[in-house]
Amino acid sequence: MMTPEVLASEETDPIRVGSFFLETLTTGMYENAFHCIREYIQNAYDAILEAVRADLIKGKEGRVLISVGGNARTPSLSVRDNGSGIPLDAAYTTLVSLGASDKNPARHAGFRGIGRLAGIAYCTTLRFKTKAKGEARGTVVEFDCGLIKGYLKPGSDPVDVRDVIRASVKTNTFSESSDQHYTEVEMSGLVGVGQEFVQMELLQPYLRQVCPVSYADNFDYSERIKAIASGFGDSIDVVEVETRQKREKVSIHKAFKNTAATARAPSKLYEIETFVSKEHGWYGWIGKSNFAGEITDATVAGVRFRMKNIQVGDSRIIMDIAEGLTPTGSERRLMLWAVGEIFVTNREVIPNARRDGFEDTVAWRKIRDDIKDQVAKRLVKLIRGASSSRSTLKRITNAFETLTAVIAQPEFTADEKRHLLAEIKKQLDKLASDKLASADPKEVSSLVSRFKELQEKVTKAPTKETEQARGDDGPTSEATESHADVPAVGETAPANSILEVVHEVLADELGDEEAQRLMDMIIARLE
Repeated sequence: MMTPEVLASEETDPIRVGSFFLETLTTGMYENAFHCIREYIQNAYDAILEAVRADLIKGKEGRVLISVGGNARTPSLSVRDNGSGIPLDAAYTTLVSLGASDKNPARHAGFRGIGRLAGIAYCTTLRFKTKAKGEARGTVVEFDCGLIKGYLKPGSDPVDVRDVIRASVKTNTFSESSDQHYTEVEMSGLVGVGQEFVQMELLQPYLRQVCPVSYADNFDYSERIKAIASGFGDSIDVVEVETRQKREKVSIHKAFKNTAATARAPSKLYEIETFVSKEHGWYGWIGKSNFAGEITDATVAGVRFRMKNIQVGDSRIIMDIAEGLTPTGSERRLMLWAVGEIFVTNREVIPNARRDGFEDTVAWRKIRDDIKDQVAKRLVKLIRGASSSRSTLKRITNAFETLTAVIAQPEFTADEKRHLLAEIKKQLDKLASDKLASADPKEVSSLVSRFKELQEKVTKAPTKETEQARGDDGPTSEATESHADVPAVGETAPANSILEVVHEVLADELGDEEAQRLMDMIIARLE
């Protein structure tokens, strides 16, 4: 048997790594072309954290600038950071190596050494410019992407991947102040899908999802989330990310807002619910809202997973987890009714090479089970409960409007006053019941206040003198008729129909949509 030493010799080595290997690392790696930009931001983030650890910059001074350049025919995009940079003697080797990185997954967001090649598929020239502090010279490494793609054409003879790199890469050095430290990646001459990189209406929403940035100032729960991280023993590290097109600069923050659009009505957050598992290494939050429907904003819909504050995958991870809650997977789509984040800190959990999910390890399976039992189940309960609460609140609101109309008259008989006060108390009891546990507390509180105002108004209203009050045998017909006009609780009109009662019960238990669906079936059967 041949030893590994013999196999590894130059003359007898049977192992070949052909040029088509590069295709797997470029066009074949990511389903979304924008992920190549994430790879460069991820590398910038690691370089910034290294600069902080080396005391080159302070913790809040990390910057990533994403600039649009070139012209309409040959646009370009660059990603520049103020991180540690790469020393002169290591820059060329580092930047041309394939799948060989000195990074540690425990410390760094990127560690496989393949992400820097992602831009080859989307431009004609991929240029890296880097410099370390304390050195008088920096390094430029430039990939001729057109030449590389020529080796990848169908029918081309396979060429050793190292020969492809040697033929396609140029390098030189430049002089600069020794105080400077940075890395800049430029994709020049964007082609095909790569031309979308300079469309800010596409680029900025993508960046708001994936970048390790802070929350916007108008998001009410950012400090709460930071406190969760601090209590867990973690910190949500952030860098400043900014886009620049001509003279216009835009700061990038996470996309979360206090409201999110749905096809029906805005989904309004009134609280967040938090989760912590130190045992398995994760913590997170979900937004509690009126859960008005499926969120149409694709930048926030669904609970998102993050490692080192960089998003891994998208909403499909939580949807896949929720699919396992029922044999039919019916709860999967409900996950898009909610927003939230899960921060994974367990060092045994590793994002896969595409960074659209996690490697299938024991540690990740335990977290998946945690998320399914604690987060996905909780969301289903909240969403179902919110649907029932909306039905109840709608009926209570209708009752309020009806009672308001009745109470508009200047005075009541004693019987009418007792009846109205009983109706108001009944509504207040409903507002205090567990059936509204999933409702927005502010909405409930507002209704409580309005009913109490009605209650006070009725209590202070003068009472009409009746025949009964004067000692006659019974109330006048006028009083009787007036009393009969006072509606029952929750009715906008008399509701004596059995079908209406059935609909009310179904709505309480199942929500409006399911109740209406079942009622349609019942009515069809009766007809």
